[in-house]
Amino acid sequence: MPINEFGNKKSYKANENLSHNLEHKPVYAIPYTQFDGHFANNTDCQYLSIGISQWDEEDISLKTMRHTGDKWSRQSEEVPLHRIIDSTTLIAKVLLDCQDNTCEFERNTFKNQLSGIQIIQESIDDNKKQNFNNALNEQSIELKERLNSLYSILTTLKSKGKF
Repeated sequence: MPINEFGNKKSYKANENLSHNLEHKPVYAIPYTQFDGHFANNTDCQYLSIGISQWDEEDISLKTMRHTGDKWSRQSEEVPLHRIIDSTTLIAKVLLDCQDNTCEFERNTFKNQLSGIQIIQESIDDNKKQNFNNALNEQSIELKERLNSLYSILTTLKSKGKF
């Protein structure tokens, strides 16, 4: 797995070499153990990979490549790229823009969304609701930092005419 750090440092490498024996074929992969949010350095997610999807050789996907300590896990997730972007949109709205347990999405937020929609928090018991709110509060600073980093990258790319 090719990775070059700035300044010839050697800080970032996974505990396991990237697998090329899985159905998903990595094209770009980043060692992820040190970057995995609040699971950093204590995670089974060794890599994030963008590559040829396991379900169709003519499609691409992102895969979280998990290793159990003994072998590559079948619980590794493969997700189409557009779902990653849509999921990030949902995270941003839930984290930053829900009011009274309701989030609104203007039309055209998602592909083929011809009118605005509103989602309302699911009915869950008070204990689960409290657990969700506690986890969201505990992770909010980190999530906002990640969203801000993404915003910065997108702003730079847009200023360069990349989209």
